[in-house]
Amino acid sequence: MKNRVAIIGSDLSRELFDKSKSNFEVVLYRKNLSLISLMAKAVDYNFNQIDKEISFEKAEQILDELDKETLSSLIVAQPDLLLLDFYSDVFHGVVETQDQSFLTNSSENMAEVYSFSHIKIKRILNSNHSVQEFINYSSLWCKAFNLFIEFVQKYLPNTVILINSIEFFKEIGFNSNMSQVWQRFNEYAHKKGLPVIHDSTEISQYLRKEETEISEASLKYNLIRNASFSEGKKYWRDDSNEYFVENGILEIERTSMDGFSILHSSPIQISNSDQKAQKLEISVEIWVENLFSLHLNDAFFYVWTYDDKVSRELQEVKIYSSKLENLSSGKWKHIKIELYCKGRYLELGPHMVGAGHFRYRNLSLTLKK
Repeated sequence: MKNRVAIIGSDLSRELFDKSKSNFEVVLYRKNLSLISLMAKAVDYNFNQIDKEISFEKAEQILDELDKETLSSLIVAQPDLLLLDFYSDVFHGVVETQDQSFLTNSSENMAEVYSFSHIKIKRILNSNHSVQEFINYSSLWCKAFNLFIEFVQKYLPNTVILINSIEFFKEIGFNSNMSQVWQRFNEYAHKKGLPVIHDSTEISQYLRKEETEISEASLKYNLIRNASFSEGKKYWRDDSNEYFVENGILEIERTSMDGFSILHSSPIQISNSDQKAQKLEISVEIWVENLFSLHLNDAFFYVWTYDDKVSRELQEVKIYSSKLENLSSGKWKHIKIELYCKGRYLELGPHMVGAGHFRYRNLSLTLKK
């Protein structure tokens, strides 16, 4: 039986679980992600404008920073062990944006790298330049750390959190500012009751001995960002600009039989492998004005999967028909759809062809046992 491991940290933590460790499976890895950024609100962006010249790894890291879907990815991954290290908070720090979000300061020219998101940088924060900067930074860091631990304890009560300090002080030296900052972060985590490991052999004492049930809190967690449309269409992509939101209800009314319209959700990581299928459930309420005036292709919703969120080349496509789901003209209907999907990422949303009038509310995507 393999233990499922999630890593939020640096390659020094990732290397502890290389292929020779046959009793572990890395189900999630977020590289060089600050805890402050992890717990900040997502940043809206135009995916169509992402720079195609940057490397795949860098593009994926940028999208992880903007989407901030690590929490929902942890819910799906259901790790037995969660390994944290504070590399990015020590070495990189963060930038605060004008809309009060935070991004890991891992690039020399942040505004240029994130130009497709139209971010405006308010200030840069570091943890290792001076005592005052450390005080300002650690205040934000402690709040983010506390919120993150509370999240894991609520939704992933069977997950063991470990703080990794293996090899780090060899990398940076014991007497540098950075090592002192790192020690302070480790000490804070230890005071919160989290084990700080100093040798890879210590990991074995935290291994899971038997399968554990998914918590009820995890099963109720909505994996879709802004599923209630309380923030309008924020974090959704509407290329045709035909959908609108009023009083928490998403709506579209088309009069032309030509063309189609799709509203794209943010990508949701559902697996660390393109070959493993994930069981999920969609719940949504649908209203259609006139079922019998719809196009022959009477689609009202879509789901598709892909193996990476940079190229987004489709692996599976599922389209849902109004008539096959027994929608009725002028009436709301609650629909539940069980999914069994392959692919690392899932995307979903309303979809229609030709003319018609649809409304959507109470949308959710949750894990299914």
